[in-house]
Amino acid sequence: MPRPLDGKTFMLGIGAQKAGTSWLHDYFVKRRDVFVPPVKELHHFDARYRPDLCSDFDRRFRERYEKFRARDGKSRSARKRVEILEARVRMIGDESAYRAYFEKAVPGRCRVFGEITPAYSLLPEAGFRAIAAQFPRTKLIFLMRDPVDRLYSHLRMAERLDMLTVPAIEQFEKALKNPQYVERSSYHRTLATVRRVFAPEDIFTGFYESFFCDAELARLCDFLGIPFKPGDYGSPVNVSPHETRLDAERLALARKKLAPVYDFCRAEFGGLVPESWLA
Repeated sequence: MPRPLDGKTFMLGIGAQKAGTSWLHDYFVKRRDVFVPPVKELHHFDARYRPDLCSDFDRRFRERYEKFRARDGKSRSARKRVEILEARVRMIGDESAYRAYFEKAVPGRCRVFGEITPAYSLLPEAGFRAIAAQFPRTKLIFLMRDPVDRLYSHLRMAERLDMLTVPAIEQFEKALKNPQYVERSSYHRTLATVRRVFAPEDIFTGFYESFFCDAELARLCDFLGIPFKPGDYGSPVNVSPHETRLDAERLALARKKLAPVYDFCRAEFGGLVPESWLA
């Protein structure tokens, strides 16, 4: 007997953080032929396979669920938000609840469904094998951004969310020693890991600096097997304020720390690497 998701493609955005994934999620939300949850970033697999960096997400989802449920929202969007938060809470300790959510939520008209959680770029091989076991028709999307710019944007976001006790610029050198920030810029490790599990034709790679245009979005749509529809390229989503630029000393330290990432990308992608990365 056919199951609800048979014949559909599972799309998983795995990062990188601060590389345009919020814009991409918003783009998919507006399409009727692609299903993504109303809440971006389910943090299902990273909470299980990278507890050293992501174990707190289960608690956060419990708290968000209780908070939104208490509001007793009557609008359709409010109900949908409570439904996905309730589903995410069910996933805690129940590996089958992740697929069960999509089996219930994905409309029949959608041939592509999935979610975007940039922290999945941190997953070990076992995490990606668990994904492949649940969804044999999986396609991964991985957008990259200048590694130093990405890290600093991540740090500024943490400042904006009151997760830092000092300004981001003052925390920058410590961040270069913190795996929470550095590993999310380690594109070479992420791609090496996913390539041990998925075929090359099932991995989409792009660059934040050159992604927001018809040509790149058309390439992504072709990759997913859906008709091309242009996006609103002039409307950035979840952008971190950029009030203080890195000075030459901090920039040099960061580029030295992340040199293996730059070297890998230049060797792997050649002229596709945005020119701004070389500045």
